[in-house]
Amino acid sequence: MTVTEPRVTSPAATDRSATRRAGNPAAIVLLVAVVAWALAIPTLHDAPWNLFGLIPAASPLFPVSIALATIAFCVAIASGATRTAGVALVATVLMMRLPTAVSTDAPLYSWTYKHFGPIDYIQRFGGVDVTADIYHNWPGAFSLIAWINTITGSDTIVIAQWFAVGAQLAFTAAVFFLARTYGYAAPTALVAAFGAHLVNWVGQDYLSPQAIAFALGIVVIALVLASTRTRAASWVAVPIFTAIVVTHQLTPYWLLAATLLLTLLGRVRPRYLVAVFAAIAVGYLLLHFEVVVKFGDLINLDLLSNILTPSARNEVLGAPSVGQVFNSWIARGITGLVWVSTAAVVAVHLIRHRDRWRDIAVPAVVAFSPGLILLGQGYGGEAMFRVFLYSIPGCMLILAPVLTRMLSGGLALGRRAAQVAVAATLTIVALGSIQTSYGGWFANLVTPESVRLTTQVLTEEDPSTLTIGVAPGAPGRIVAEYVDFVRANQLFDSGIDMWLTSWPGWEDEEFADPRRVERLTDSLVWEQRPALVVITEQMRAYSTYYGTLPDGALDRFQGFLEDDPRWELVYESDETLVYRLDLTLGADTAGQG
Repeated sequence: MTVTEPRVTSPAATDRSATRRAGNPAAIVLLVAVVAWALAIPTLHDAPWNLFGLIPAASPLFPVSIALATIAFCVAIASGATRTAGVALVATVLMMRLPTAVSTDAPLYSWTYKHFGPIDYIQRFGGVDVTADIYHNWPGAFSLIAWINTITGSDTIVIAQWFAVGAQLAFTAAVFFLARTYGYAAPTALVAAFGAHLVNWVGQDYLSPQAIAFALGIVVIALVLASTRTRAASWVAVPIFTAIVVTHQLTPYWLLAATLLLTLLGRVRPRYLVAVFAAIAVGYLLLHFEVVVKFGDLINLDLLSNILTPSARNEVLGAPSVGQVFNSWIARGITGLVWVSTAAVVAVHLIRHRDRWRDIAVPAVVAFSPGLILLGQGYGGEAMFRVFLYSIPGCMLILAPVLTRMLSGGLALGRRAAQVAVAATLTIVALGSIQTSYGGWFANLVTPESVRLTTQVLTEEDPSTLTIGVAPGAPGRIVAEYVDFVRANQLFDSGIDMWLTSWPGWEDEEFADPRRVERLTDSLVWEQRPALVVITEQMRAYSTYYGTLPDGALDRFQGFLEDDPRWELVYESDETLVYRLDLTLGADTAGQG
């Protein structure tokens, strides 16, 4: 006689069966979220300026839609509706990133445009000029975009307009691939991808080598972890790693550090894969060593300096707006929540399963190995941002199983209480993430007029001309001709901050004394150096939000230019002022109206 073990139905499974009989509540909530988002999206384009950014300036239906989409995903996971959860994941990514494409007239961030020039140069001349700048020495991403433009007839500015949407989808897909490759079931992998998307406030997804290299880097980590099951994964990882090496300066070294630690844990096959990675990365660096030394510090062992972010320095040394401080603290809160939660889960697992410490250490290495970056690099004050960004996939490998079990009622905690707690936490994180991402919206809005003016300057002005901005807020290096300006002066488009730090007595940045501007103008006239000063509304908004200049300083500086006959106003609109230095007037004309 065959004895069959009784089948026990869990409360969670019973609830899921009841949910299926009652319909799909997750799909209903998601549909409501999408409708609310569709009603809100038209209000984003013309939202009035707000010190706290886009979210409080737009329709309240926008954050409501994000909250509902997050709840829909949680309900889908809790009810076992995996397909609905996948749809909710994609919908949430689109809802949170599409505003960068459909609610702007030009790609966000003035620093996005510095990548246009290398792309245009490669597309027009079929090569690079390694003497121009560091971008020409790491041309992987630029070559890719130039190739896409060539074969499709598209323009870089169009790709940049939609790049954030594609980049975030690629990032989310890469985390899903990592989780599945690591061995997680589809629901847990979806939770990992969803969590990674929600906590990613860093904003690396503009048109940049970083965005492409990061998504590829997650794939490399996944392949490395799969190498113990199939060595083919390692050899697939090698060409992808090589592509990253020629694309971005920092990402390969995060991957190299993680691969080394995973090798020591016995989770990489063949073991010499790390040596292959090292040979590729270090070899390429040595080929471009002079360029790295020329354009930046190769190693910075000042840990405190490496940890400090620009916003942290500004809070100490400057006077950022309350909106910027508020958004910075939200970002820190999300970062702290992710790191502390991850560390707590790792600690509990180690206490309960000491004999499996190697298995527990594997995702912990992926999560925390990016911290090694801080031992040797500040990355222009942004190393801490990159550390958090690189840590997200590993943190989600650790947190996703816990979150999935809590949502599906698989923990000993009160089932409903756990589900509500997770849904509430993820909703708060989602709202905090969009607030942080879009908190500097108005400081980072680039206008088509400024794009046109920059292109005009680079294509029509003498390459020896200095183009001086009073704050970040104008696109630069947008066409291939920028290389001619670099050859004439590496710092041709440096901002007023370069003057402030290079001239004694300018440290306060108040522009209270007109003699300072007169002295600088005298120097430019004596050198017979053509110069333009550009003042845009975006620069004013940027300075107000980040506190780069004290209140009234920019207006005083503009007044000094207007009072000095050597500075002629050659372009004026509601958005932009351009002053040209008249080199035919001598130094003794200063202050004469």
